[in-house]
Amino acid sequence: MRMMNGNGVDGHKSLEISASDNRDYRIVTLENDLKCLLISDPETDKAAAAMDVRVGYFSDPDNIAGLAHFCEHMLFMGSKKYPSENEYKSFLSKNGGSSNAFTGTEYTNFHFDVNVDYLREALDIFGQFFIEPLFLEDSISREICAVNSESSNYLKSDGWRTYQLQKSMCSENHPFHKFNVGNFETLRDGPEEKGICLRDELIAFHRKYYSSNIMRLAVLGNNSLNELEEMVVDIFSKVNNKNNTPQSFPTNPYLPEHLSKRVNVVPMRESRSLELFFPMREVQTLYRSKPTHYLSHLLGHEGQGSILAFLKNRGWGNELSCGQSRTCKDWSTFSINVELTDEGLNNVEEVVEVIFAYIELLNSSGTQEWVFKETSDVANFSFRFLSKRRPIDYVTSIAGYMHLYDDQHILSGPYRLFEYHPDSIEECLSFLKLSNMIMFVSATSFEGKTSRKEKWYGTDYEKNEISDQLITRCKQANSKDHKYDGALHLPIVNDLIATDFEIKEDADAPLSFPRILMEQDTYRIWWKPDNVFKLPKLNVIAHMRSCLTSSTPKANVLAVVWVQILDEYCIEFSYNASVAGLHSAFSCVSDGIEIHLSGYNQKLEILLKKLLETMMTFCDEVDVDLFERIKDKMLKKYSSFLTGSQPYQHAIYVGDLILEANKHTIFQKIEELEKICIADLKAFSSELLSTSFLEVLVHGNSSVSEARSIANHFVEKLGSGSAHVNLPEERVIQLKDESLNVYKFRGFNETNVNNVVEIILQVGPTDIRENAKLAFLKHIIQEPCFDELRTKEQLGYIVHTSIKTSGDNIKSLLFLIQSDLYDASFLNDRVEAFLEGYRTTLASMSDDEFKSHVNAVEQLFLEKDKNLGEETSRYWNVISNRSYNFDRYQKLASEVKVLSLSSVLAFFDKYISLHGSHRKKLSIQLYGSSKQDEFEKGVEAKDDLIVIDHIDEFKRSCSQYPLQESVDVSAYKMIGARKEK
Repeated sequence: MRMMNGNGVDGHKSLEISASDNRDYRIVTLENDLKCLLISDPETDKAAAAMDVRVGYFSDPDNIAGLAHFCEHMLFMGSKKYPSENEYKSFLSKNGGSSNAFTGTEYTNFHFDVNVDYLREALDIFGQFFIEPLFLEDSISREICAVNSESSNYLKSDGWRTYQLQKSMCSENHPFHKFNVGNFETLRDGPEEKGICLRDELIAFHRKYYSSNIMRLAVLGNNSLNELEEMVVDIFSKVNNKNNTPQSFPTNPYLPEHLSKRVNVVPMRESRSLELFFPMREVQTLYRSKPTHYLSHLLGHEGQGSILAFLKNRGWGNELSCGQSRTCKDWSTFSINVELTDEGLNNVEEVVEVIFAYIELLNSSGTQEWVFKETSDVANFSFRFLSKRRPIDYVTSIAGYMHLYDDQHILSGPYRLFEYHPDSIEECLSFLKLSNMIMFVSATSFEGKTSRKEKWYGTDYEKNEISDQLITRCKQANSKDHKYDGALHLPIVNDLIATDFEIKEDADAPLSFPRILMEQDTYRIWWKPDNVFKLPKLNVIAHMRSCLTSSTPKANVLAVVWVQILDEYCIEFSYNASVAGLHSAFSCVSDGIEIHLSGYNQKLEILLKKLLETMMTFCDEVDVDLFERIKDKMLKKYSSFLTGSQPYQHAIYVGDLILEANKHTIFQKIEELEKICIADLKAFSSELLSTSFLEVLVHGNSSVSEARSIANHFVEKLGSGSAHVNLPEERVIQLKDESLNVYKFRGFNETNVNNVVEIILQVGPTDIRENAKLAFLKHIIQEPCFDELRTKEQLGYIVHTSIKTSGDNIKSLLFLIQSDLYDASFLNDRVEAFLEGYRTTLASMSDDEFKSHVNAVEQLFLEKDKNLGEETSRYWNVISNRSYNFDRYQKLASEVKVLSLSSVLAFFDKYISLHGSHRKKLSIQLYGSSKQDEFEKGVEAKDDLIVIDHIDEFKRSCSQYPLQESVDVSAYKMIGARKEK
């Protein structure tokens, strides 16, 4: 850890900085009492800033719910100095930037990033949010639609519904009870009926609460600290200081009459869950000891002796998480969440009893200093070897931390455990009792068995006193009871915590990209040491490439179940590893199974050996109960996707289903899942382990001998299969030129009002030059599309533009809109109208504007990796798609640099324009419950229109793109690399 003087003029205590952080910092308090943290990073290619204002929805007027959130929206829409409604977003877009904001209980945060050369201009536009925003009537009337649409999106979100339900359970006199998002009723109709001028209320809210002395600003750039200070002084000294005292809400929102309740909830998703919800004292002032971190570590443990291990053994639970769920200045809440099985739901009171037996264990055992020290060591290592993050994420967090931590701990406070304070731990533990709890039980089986409905999101629920039987159970709960047979106990000492942080140096190591370390017909091992970040961390990714995992719906579900059960067998040691900062995961991908390991390098090999040994043998031990529990878990997950996911996710799923040759439907998977047996799993495992092609990347703090040792573990277990491995073929449907393909369907959730259009304009396989044109076009079209269709036309809250990749290399330009107001066909027509008008805008673009966009996209491709994980991902992307084009971004940047407006226009006219010679359009149209009449009307006949009635028949009628050519990787072999025989 290093220390840095706060600013040299204000006399702040020295700022604790991570030993791995080479940036310079300065804390500055302006004359208007606005406190700023300046960060000088000469290496950064992105600048960023965030303002965190100490006001949130707790300060909403009682008669205008959602005003703080609406004010956040409106600050984006023009100021006296920059009156254009999209000046901010347009400027950022032209200069490689992005922005966002969020409103919480007591804070509102605004943040952006931009290419480093444009920080001053961006700060000036940003600063006007807090100096003199316009709040124009026309903008207000349209942006209310956006907020209402946002609220509509949350109507079917279990997370938002549960949050609002929990708020409705507290005292009506406490601001936590408020509806925080806002909608037509609270922001338009209600004020109009009461004769309230919303614009006047917005101006009054901003004038009252947006005071410089309760704002915190974080700015990061490649400028010197003096230059950054000059910028913020010049711009932000103009923010008005009303000398506000931050509002306090000292009473706890949950009074005794609100507690000791059981609430049965009907969720949208197919799920069963339990949440034990405990209000408690504020914990922000306890950050030095973080007592709830100690509690969540023990209650949320997943290894031997834990609550979750016991619940899994009984077949009652699949997952458990716990920790601080709400944190405010004057109070907080702590939650324990369990994903239940059907048996767990039937025995939910027994599940609660188990949890209280473990709480009794914590009370009777007393606080354990060795547990605190263990977690403290890991937390301190985490800060000591902290990786850089994206600048926009970093400043967003820091601006918030400036309200919460002493100046010297702004950077270290979120991570470090500074002191052991058993009294604080015991005090927080004392809140975990039945009389201070609300028990939320969520299950679709409660449908039709409830009598209450939450006001804002319509959640059906039933509320009753906790039963006398459960009260008795929990009072008598004891971990030493014979029913637990010693299965509940504190975790064992963690032997996977790193102690050696030596940085490896190898003069002969590859520096610019990975090289092949070892290779045979059945495997290939890549290695690159960390010569950039110099941290004691290592990433290892292995791909068991096989057509087995996606060849049939049955094979696909077997792969998913195989991974899930493997996770169950590994959790005994992998959870301890994760606590020690050593993470592992298995995942199903379209062409096989991937294994990911990351963390401190010293003991990664120990974890790897255990993972591989378990992988090779676990199928011999699978019992029926575990197998059936995992099948049920996956069945609920598939069903939950249909009933609880957002409609736009369903549209994307259907688009993939149409374009990807080997994609299987959720319904096929559900059918096969119900039929598979343990014998099927064992046969699948045997074939997978013996017929896969293994490709591994070892990247990070390792010598060549250590990398080879890691590789040998993989080779020994997985690299000795047949030399004639059937590699999967990622085939993609090729739409016909000048074709318009439309697929209409009803939303899977019959109660969801939202409609979606997803338009896919297929370009096909692209070389670097064509890919550069597509990336450039996506960049320049994204902001105008959002401004026209979202800000001006208010079609829906979600308006999205991106590049879509199908298979390994088939590119498309994608437009997506989700709307609660308009049907999918209308949304489709509005996208087409925008594209038709944008052709004129593009053709008339000035040289200066074009060059500005060229520079932004070039810099985007040349942007440096912020941490080892980003660098690993960049390498792995081109390994996994088998292009092995490690310098792809540099090549794209070079092509973007020489783009001309005429070449981009030609590309637009060829692939995007309504009459383009190579235009290949797929329009996925989802109709929600509000537009079923429009769905019944069918599709208007047009030339070249193909209405897709049956997806399988359509796919059979189409050609497929040829497979990409294999790449010769021999040039990537290290000198001395082994070619095994």
